[in-house]
Amino acid sequence: MSYCRFCEIINEHKNLLDEEVVFENNQFLVITDKYRKTSAGPICLIIPKEHHPNLLEIDKQLEISLVKIIKLISKVIQKAYDCKGIRIWTAVNKEAGQSIFHLHVHIVPCNSIMDRFIAAFPGVYDLFLKCLKFGRNQLNKNQNFELAEKIRTELKSNH
Repeated sequence: MSYCRFCEIINEHKNLLDEEVVFENNQFLVITDKYRKTSAGPICLIIPKEHHPNLLEIDKQLEISLVKIIKLISKVIQKAYDCKGIRIWTAVNKEAGQSIFHLHVHIVPCNSIMDRFIAAFPGVYDLFLKCLKFGRNQLNKNQNFELAEKIRTELKSNH
């Protein structure tokens, strides 16, 4: 297998220092997207710990677990940020926009047309931000921490 950024994050815990983990269990790691957020709140990435290239490559058991974690994280984000809608998406292969070939599901809180644009066209949005911010499109660490902390707090109050 070639280099995989998500396997690196999962297997080398030192890289977790650069990530805001909102949830972790034996099957999944959920982190905030440190490059994007919407007006409604942070985008989260649900990443299976076991490497699978995309959604079409997983077995039935992981499918069931994945749907459960998608529902949990989506509901928590919706409650924590009082957002009206959630967009859930993943890409299968480069032609569909997949850039990291390790299954991951985006949970995108939406309150506006712009939020839907970010969810539907993340590459275009990223390019726009890079131009606007002169190549520095990463959220600052404090902002990312605060966004993630609100989700972690809501998760704790639900369990």
